[in-house]
Amino acid sequence: MAASRYATTQYMSGEFVESAGAIIFHLSKKQICLVRLKSRDEWLLPKGRRKCGESLSEAALREAREETGFRCCLLPVTMPKPGIHRTPVHVHEGICEPVAVTIRELSGIHNVKLIFWYIAAIDGPNGEEIGAAEDQFEVGLFDYEDVLMKLTFQGDRDIVQGAMGIVCNKSDVPDLNELGSTH
Repeated sequence: MAASRYATTQYMSGEFVESAGAIIFHLSKKQICLVRLKSRDEWLLPKGRRKCGESLSEAALREAREETGFRCCLLPVTMPKPGIHRTPVHVHEGICEPVAVTIRELSGIHNVKLIFWYIAAIDGPNGEEIGAAEDQFEVGLFDYEDVLMKLTFQGDRDIVQGAMGIVCNKSDVPDLNELGSTH
């Protein structure tokens, strides 16, 4: 029996967890929404597990609403997506696909956690909160210049910087290397 010529790791259903999260933009204010996990004092992007029967994009929007109190919608963007079988990368316009995926190795029962990241925008003309965030979180909106340094983890910074590069004019995106690092 032949083996794949590509490095491959497979996980059966009980060995991985699917999650989805959102980089939430308040476009008119040039801000991004973060949540602070109070118990650990960590500033994060909203995310959580996908429920059975729920799409990844539905999970991202549900988690965004539960953790922040904001009603959000997926933001159609123009971004590159690779072709198949070594075909060139194609730029697609107006799509609401994952902008990134994080693969986190876990210890314990599950071997790996897959986090699919979507770009979202706060719904409504003024972006009013429509409900309370979960008690374990504090919610904050941060200007584009400040958001990268507020995030606790480098992986989240990388995701936000990539999303900002897709959503914003490149000149509006702060260079993480120029900001320095405190975490």
